[in-house]
This record gives sequence, structure tokens and C-alpha cells, in this order.
Amino acid sequence: MINFTNKTTIITGGSSGMGLETARCIVQAGGNVVITGRTLSTLEDARLSLVETSDGATERVMIHQNDTSNLESIANLLEETKQRFGNLDNLFVNAGIGIFKPLSELTVEDFGKLVAINFKGLFFTIQKAVAMINDGGAILMTSSWTAHRGLAGAHLYSATKAALHSLSRTLALELAPRRIRVNSISPGYIDTPIVQKIDMSKTAFDAAAAQVPLNRWGKSDKVGAPAAFLLSDAASYISGQDLIVDGGLVGAHNFKGAEV
Repeated sequence: MINFTNKTTIITGGSSGMGLETARCIVQAGGNVVITGRTLSTLEDARLSLVETSDGATERVMIHQNDTSNLESIANLLEETKQRFGNLDNLFVNAGIGIFKPLSELTVEDFGKLVAINFKGLFFTIQKAVAMINDGGAILMTSSWTAHRGLAGAHLYSATKAALHSLSRTLALELAPRRIRVNSISPGYIDTPIVQKIDMSKTAFDAAAAQVPLNRWGKSDKVGAPAAFLLSDAASYISGQDLIVDGGLVGAHNFKGAEV
């Protein structure tokens, strides 16, 4: 029973996958949504997809092309949002990238790029947006199952995601006097458009699914719906928490699959 009528949400990295499905839930529930991304054509396709979601959605969906790691770009996003919709009610900081290499192959450039987008960009987006967020609003960050459990080759990626857990708990305390809730969400293996672009063999794809007790990859909407819930007033007593959406992956160490 979520309702976003007269509420505005920014979703960074909202042009596809989990961010887009979260935006769809919010638009269907009557909210205004600003989605960001790097590619204008992808953003326009996402806008058209959202407009078809609900009657009257045309005026409630805004797109913004930006670079999350660029502080000037973040400031421009917030200024355009304020001009269009006024203050914010919710912020979903979902933009992120993954670089997966053996430790010996990671470069200084890899480190700088990953940290700039996954942590620096996220941190300063929140810092600059907080003054715009109405009291009683919500902030949500996208973390990862790898922040809870090791994955070879994901050391730097998982470290940036683990940093969000500490940040969300601290911000939840700092912003509590304004009744602004702060949480994170940790997806497991989710079959997003980005995953589909990776050169992954069917064998590797199926092997990943076999690690999951539910024996399948999740779809983007299976993260979008709980993300929208955490941003809504229905979750008004949830703050400083991380919601793992992974089909049981984190809790299933050494899971070998089950006979059906």
C-alpha cells in the first residue's frame, strides 16, 4: 500500500534495470520521478517507458543526463529538479559500476574510477541533496551481496559497497532529528541490461544461478518493488538497515544446489 502522490524522488542510474523498475513503481503510485544516466538516448527510452506506466505520467517524469562522479554535474541535477518539482522527498542513489579483476591486475585508474562513482559520487550526491530533502523523507543506497560475503575478484567493488553500510547507519543517526530515514539495499544476482551486455557464457550464467537456493537469477523488478517500499511511508519505521534481495545467496555458504 505505497503512495507517492505529490512526492518527488531522484533516482541516479535510473535509466535501466533496478533503478528504472523502482521509478516505475513510484510513478504507478502517483509520484514524480527524476531519473539520471550517462546516455541520453537510453534516458529518453526510459522516459517513454515510464510515461506509458500511468495516466498523467508525462508531467511527472523528468530525465537528466549526468556524470555522478562530477560534483558540478550533481549540482546541476539538483538545481534542475528544484526548478521543475521544488524540494525533494526521496533520494535513491543507485548509480554504480563494477570492475572485477585479480588483485594483481587492478590499476590506479581502476581504483580511482570505481571509488569516484561508487562512493565519492554517492557521498556528495547525498551531501548536496540533504538540504533539499523534506523532513520525513528517505534516502536509499544500492549496495551489493558482495558486501556481506566474499567473491574472488570483487575486492575493490565489494569494499566500495561495504562502505555504504557504515555510511547509511551513520547518516540514519545524524538525520533522525529531521525524520529522514536512510537505508541500503543489497541485490544478489540480478539479470539487468548491464549484465546482459557482459560477455558471460551460458555455463557461467547457469553456474551463478546454481549458487542461489531459489536456483535462478532475479529480475530487476524484484529489487525495484522493495526499493520503492523502503522509500515510501509504508517503511516509516525502518532506518539504518540493509535489505538483502538475493534469493538466499548470502545465507547459503557452500550451497551446491538441490535435487528437484
